[in-house]
Parts: sequence; C-alpha cells; structure tokens
Amino acid sequence: MSCAPATLADFLPEIRDYATRQCFNRNETIFNQDDPSDYVYRILTGTVRLCRYMPDGRRYIVDFLLEGDLMGFVESPDMPATAEAVTDCLIQVYPRECFDQLARGNAAIRTQLLCHLSANLLTAQQHMFVLGCQRAKERVASFLLRLADREGLSCGDRLSLPMGRQDIADHLGLTIETTSRMISALRNEEAILIPNSQQIVLRDMGALRALAAEA
Repeated sequence: MSCAPATLADFLPEIRDYATRQCFNRNETIFNQDDPSDYVYRILTGTVRLCRYMPDGRRYIVDFLLEGDLMGFVESPDMPATAEAVTDCLIQVYPRECFDQLARGNAAIRTQLLCHLSANLLTAQQHMFVLGCQRAKERVASFLLRLADREGLSCGDRLSLPMGRQDIADHLGLTIETTSRMISALRNEEAILIPNSQQIVLRDMGALRALAAEA
C-alpha cells in the first residue's frame, strides 16, 4: 500500500463547515512552539517554515511546507515548532477535534493519518542523514532536489525559491556565506543556472543526484 499524505485532502470537504481562512503576511507567525496542538492547518497559497528557536536566539528550520501541505498533526499536546510565513500565505484552519471525530468512525481516514505521520517521520530521518553525513555542497544539492521532486520538476525546469539564503542555511546547518558559496559552485559546475535570487534552473539533475548520493 502506498502512503500518500495528500489524499487526506479528499476528506476535507466533510469538515469544511468548521474551517476558517486566515491570511498571514510575510514573516508573520502562524503559531508558536509550545502552543496547544488544537488545530490543523492547510496551506492554500504561499510557503511556510517550521522553526525551533534556542534560548540564545539561534534558529533551526525544521522544514519548509508548500501549497497543499498540512501541518499540526502531532502526537503531543503542544506544537513542537513555530510556523512562520515565508511569503504572504492563505491558510485554512480546522479544529483538530474534527479530524479525531472523523478518524474514530472511518478506517480510511485513520490509515491516511498514519501515513501522514509516517511520511513526516521518513522526512525527518532523511534530513538527519543530510545533516549528519553530507558535506555542504551535497546538502545544498539534496535540498534543491527535494524541492524539485515535490514540485514534479525535471531537467531544464525552473525551481522557485521563495525562501532566502539565510532560511536555507538555517535549514541545512550551514552559514549563509557557505550556502551562497555552494550555490555558486553548483552554478560554476553547470549543474544549475541562476537567473535571479528566487529561481534556479535545474540544468543537470544527474549531477545533483550524484552529489546527493541518489544516482
């Protein structure tokens, strides 16, 4: 059986009457770490970053979420991360209890919820590999590939990067200087082209996959 978290969207019409829509401006907080996990959020437009902040102000970006993604399914009473709008965002907000009630009476929803949690765990494990085993350029290649794969892009396509270089650095455990240098190195090796600061042309996917140990 294939686990596809996006199929949870098939059940959302059943609880749409309980949902509200909220707009968030760029860099605005959607919810904070340690807030009660009482709601589930679906991104209708825009990009969101999930962050954890250290007491001294240092930031680690757990993940970036894109249009159609769901966030807020956690097996704890509190949110483990802060969600911030990378761009202007439109968010659909559902009471978590609505999903719990649906799941109690529908085995298909329980299966999809389990798939969603399993997919999140797999993503976290893959990112641990990136941080623990890959060099700087390999991390950047893995990051670009993951975004490209999520968008269904191939060689020659343009990949949008709504997040800045500092965001990417905080996600990959690098400095902004190293991140910018590695992106430039990939350009010099003709694996990518950089038409502007918010777009990457995927010139050689094979080279990127080789760097990311996916060849």
